[in-house]
Amino acid sequence: MNLSEDILFYAFRYTLGRMTYAVSTVAQEIILHAHELHPRTRDTMIMEIRKAIAYNVAGMDVDRKQWEEVLAKLNEIETGS
Repeated sequence: MNLSEDILFYAFRYTLGRMTYAVSTVAQEIILHAHELHPRTRDTMIMEIRKAIAYNVAGMDVDRKQWEEVLAKLNEIETGS
């Protein structure tokens, strides 16, 4: 099955800040496909995750940790490290 970047982004927008088991699934899919995302999509995700964490609206602690993992992966690709 091919995963549409648009669908993954919509799922990201839906789950960021929510307290749901879906965060884990979406976060893992983003990490898995991070290298395939358009740079603009990665930049938007990075910005929105940083903002959610800074304003303490990224979800429960377990969710925030997942978003921090996503952020680390996206930053790794952006910086090439």
